[in-house]
Amino acid sequence: MEYLIEKLVKTFGPSSKEDKVKHLIKEELKKCDCEIFEDKFGNLVAHIPQNGPKLMIASHLDTIGFIVTDIDKNGLLRFTSIGGLRPSFLLGSRVLFENGISGMIYYDDKENLWEPKEFKVEKFFIDIGAKSKKDALNFVNIGMEGVFYPVFSKNYDRVISPSLDDRSGCAVIVELLNNIKKKSLKYDLYAVFTVQEEIGVKGARTSTYEITPEFGIAVDVTTAGDFVDPHINALELGKGPAIKVMDGGMITNIDLRNELINVATKNKIPFQLEVITSGTTDAFAIQITKEGVKTAAVSIPTRYIHTQGEVIDLSDIKNTVALLKNFIEK
Repeated sequence: MEYLIEKLVKTFGPSSKEDKVKHLIKEELKKCDCEIFEDKFGNLVAHIPQNGPKLMIASHLDTIGFIVTDIDKNGLLRFTSIGGLRPSFLLGSRVLFENGISGMIYYDDKENLWEPKEFKVEKFFIDIGAKSKKDALNFVNIGMEGVFYPVFSKNYDRVISPSLDDRSGCAVIVELLNNIKKKSLKYDLYAVFTVQEEIGVKGARTSTYEITPEFGIAVDVTTAGDFVDPHINALELGKGPAIKVMDGGMITNIDLRNELINVATKNKIPFQLEVITSGTTDAFAIQITKEGVKTAAVSIPTRYIHTQGEVIDLSDIKNTVALLKNFIEK
């Protein structure tokens, strides 16, 4: 799992540029006894046909990123965000473009370079070492996308890396598909690796509309509250997957939620209950598609989401796989 997560986070793939991630996942699923295809919108779907109600499990392929909006005379790149960049965490971050060019983010504050009063995305720029606008245009252009430079590290059972949102969820579903027993499935299973989640849960909307599942489960990250005291919420790294109760966009289906809780309890899988008031996941889009879908969500507790140094605990990943496997098998 550790190696798979590392490969996934090091694969370039901001919103709308997920093809390389899809290719990697297709390679990882070669031994899976499932039908694999892409839908019209670009979502990657793995289907294991079986008698039973349709269950859609979803995790998104894309990450937040940057898109170049202008290049000044000195060769410095102005940019805007793809998804929810957190301005207070950007200063000094490294950026990687798809063509391999990298740069560093700095802040344009002429009054006080060391202690700006507030951070605004439009005042940041990326320095790629270019000498002029003409020089910079040899390497980048307007509209080019970038991501946080993918440095992966592991300390004990903790992984630190950008793009764990939601490549860790993708790793969970890949591991699940490669280890479930087809004959034991109690659902007609659709595993969807969605595109463009970070800019409006778009892939989940279109794929749910096409599949029309009876049940849906989104696998994504959520904010662990254990890095400050007192905690900002009840979630901690290493205490198991978080079964979502509520987030900023939805309240999960109570029956499906309780079934997940019962499965975890019966199989002695550690779990937590997630109640947060901001952010949402593909579960929001799944839940309100067409006439509505009974939807739950399982979240991986993560520190510092949407930064270059997100942190997860590998035991939570393994227990998320175990929870879903026991849920979908008879």
